[in-house]
Amino acid sequence: MEATAAARAVRRVSTGTLARAFFRSLFLQAAWNPRGMQNVGFADAIAPALEELYPDPAERAKAAARHLEFFNCHPYLAAAILGGAIRLEERVAAGEAPPESVSRFKTTLGPPFAALGDGFFWLALRPVAALAAAVTEPFLGLGCVLVFLGLYNAVHLPVRVWLFATGYSRGKEWSTPSLVPTSPAGRRSSRLAGLSWPARWLPARFSRQGLPHRPFHVLLVASTIVVAYAFLPGLGVTRVTYIAALLGLALGARFF
Repeated sequence: MEATAAARAVRRVSTGTLARAFFRSLFLQAAWNPRGMQNVGFADAIAPALEELYPDPAERAKAAARHLEFFNCHPYLAAAILGGAIRLEERVAAGEAPPESVSRFKTTLGPPFAALGDGFFWLALRPVAALAAAVTEPFLGLGCVLVFLGLYNAVHLPVRVWLFATGYSRGKEWSTPSLVPTSPAGRRSSRLAGLSWPARWLPARFSRQGLPHRPFHVLLVASTIVVAYAFLPGLGVTRVTYIAALLGLALGARFF
């Protein structure tokens, strides 16, 4: 009895293996395909955990086949599903959960997490980072690209790590992360907060450092964003922000 209990005890994946799985998840879409979407990338990401949990090649092959089923999600929030799937695979390997629970878990969370990721990262964080780059272009020139990359990755990478760690710790008890606005009103508020940022930032910048070499460029870019969003709502905040970013780059390059 003791031997049987020991054999069926849940075996935890090592920290090093979890780190390898997370690193591989950064390339989730490298093998994107129209039939399975991100299935190959997901299977590759979870492969180190499966190797550790299933020493028997036949059992490992069955587990890998589960993760070659159709899978599609936002590439960042998929980290939470990956962490949860690893925790479930630990239970499956110990005989505490049926193999089908892993597939159900991924199928259930994939679509809603895809919508949440699109709303926060694509429609809120990315335009705000682009806006920051646009209004700093007269000060930094092409260095504004580093502003975009710095701001975006300062949020995106820690959130991705947190999602993976939380997904693994909670397993199938995972719930919608509070960090991501879940309602349309919440996502709209986050975008409007980004649009109102130049109005708060520019006066303070001018008072501390004086006007830049071409001060009206900053005002033109900021006013373009606010006016276009106010009078042309059909364009959407993402298009408006990128139009303003292109305008800022054109002014900085002295095209006109």
